[in-house]
Amino acid sequence: MGSNYLQGVTDGYGLPSTLAPGLAQLASTIVDSYLKRPEGIIYIADNNGNPCAMAAATPSFTYKLTGAIAPGANVVVNVLPANIRPDFVGEVLVIDNGTPNIVEACVVVATSGDNQITLGAVQFNHASGAKADVGMVITEDRNCPSKRSIVRVARWPIVSVLSLLGRYAYGRRSDQVGGLYQEMNLLASVQTFGGPPQWIPIAVAQASWSDATGEIWVPAGMLMAYYSDVRIKYVAGYPSVPDPVVRATAKIASDLNSMSGIAGQIKMFAAGDTRIQKFSASTIDTNVKDLLEPYRARTTF
Repeated sequence: MGSNYLQGVTDGYGLPSTLAPGLAQLASTIVDSYLKRPEGIIYIADNNGNPCAMAAATPSFTYKLTGAIAPGANVVVNVLPANIRPDFVGEVLVIDNGTPNIVEACVVVATSGDNQITLGAVQFNHASGAKADVGMVITEDRNCPSKRSIVRVARWPIVSVLSLLGRYAYGRRSDQVGGLYQEMNLLASVQTFGGPPQWIPIAVAQASWSDATGEIWVPAGMLMAYYSDVRIKYVAGYPSVPDPVVRATAKIASDLNSMSGIAGQIKMFAAGDTRIQKFSASTIDTNVKDLLEPYRARTTF
């Protein structure tokens, strides 16, 4: 869908009286690119006020409900296309995205066959043929530090963690148990004879997180062993555009607008060989960077 951080902004931000068509969206896209947040920083909420999706996210896949569903717990749903896999458990589906009074995020808690899923909880009625979008929330896979149960996500502030999954990955060869067991327990058996590491659902209610730091405490799994990897599906951002982001976007849009004509874009002409060099379209100057820095995603941990 793309962000538009200047929607409804009329004055007070140094914008020209007439802004070239599309520049508000272009400036917002430049901001999201700098922030390393392609899904934007604005979230949408369902009719009960629960954050359910990132406003500017683009669905990675869309399913269609083949029958109407009613509110309830452990609701069985048939979907098309029939390409559901067992590892679909833990996925977040945003149903009826774009319909404000019934849009909601539902977590898949079980699958059956290739076209049937069970949703943990459904709040609203949805008609047959309703869309169920995948990829409308932020998904991050994080390695857990050795013997610790805390991970950190890239975006903040965290407003809702919708799904948590953990798995016990294979260790280094030097850590593998070979031949006769020196450590006769369930985890050793799984590492030696098990197939690909399976993602195990974790009750979100048992976890806790810091909105400010982005740290998430994840409870231990079976036999009180900490997970090797954690998959987090969450919503992070703001219900409306923070003022510094509006000001940064307005500055970028104004700069782009001033270069919208051919004369404003030309940096150099050359008669010989007819060379024309244009100014760079990037307008992320130091002042704009300072405004946007508090909202930028972490790229190192």
